[in-house]
Amino acid sequence: MSERPQLLYCQDILESGAAILSYVQGITCDAFVQDRMRYSAVIREFEIIGEAVGKLSVELKSGYPEISWQDVKDFRNLLTHEYFGVDLEIVWNTVRDDLPMLLGAVQKIVTGIK
Repeated sequence: MSERPQLLYCQDILESGAAILSYVQGITCDAFVQDRMRYSAVIREFEIIGEAVGKLSVELKSGYPEISWQDVKDFRNLLTHEYFGVDLEIVWNTVRDDLPMLLGAVQKIVTGIK
């Protein structure tokens, strides 16, 4: 079985990130934490992002040290394995504060790969 190209993992990250941003568009944190379907969807997309980041090569990630790649993977693990302990305000803050920077870096990677 051949290895999946790095570009496809980057596209997975961009697609999941865009989905997250669309899920939270125009709502408040309070509305987010009260909407199980919405926060469940956001958590699932973050899991996909974390899995995809884990498949990116060390060489590729090293070119973008402004992103804490390990934190992205760790966040995925927390969401997946600590589902009773997930703090939805942290998820919300991650969407607002960290996701845009990650998506910007991955977009630069994609532009460089193509």
